[in-house]
Amino acid sequence: MTDWHPDADDDRPVRTERRRRLLRAAVLVALVAMVLPIVLSAFGVARSAAERACATYAADFSADASGHVSFDLLAEGGPGWLCFARPAGAGHDTLLGNLGPMPGAPRNAPGRDA
Repeated sequence: MTDWHPDADDDRPVRTERRRRLLRAAVLVALVAMVLPIVLSAFGVARSAAERACATYAADFSADASGHVSFDLLAEGGPGWLCFARPAGAGHDTLLGNLGPMPGAPRNAPGRDA
């Protein structure tokens, strides 16, 4: 069995440019396929945590208010979930606060039992 050795005067690349582009595209698709589910899962967990926390804050704001959230990258307090309360029968929303990018469990209001 003989090993193949390129000639000294053979300066063409081992892989063609087309093959290198296809390989780069395949690697990029594989990376996106690995990272996208993680990003979508983290977004879903953050949204559900924000909705639960906002519902608690809206109930503290007014007994008949419902809470809803929206994500804002350019919010005043930095990127994060904005919590709004909408009282029953009222057409306007009241901003309760910025919950941050990964909200945690709401803290009890002062004077409220745990």
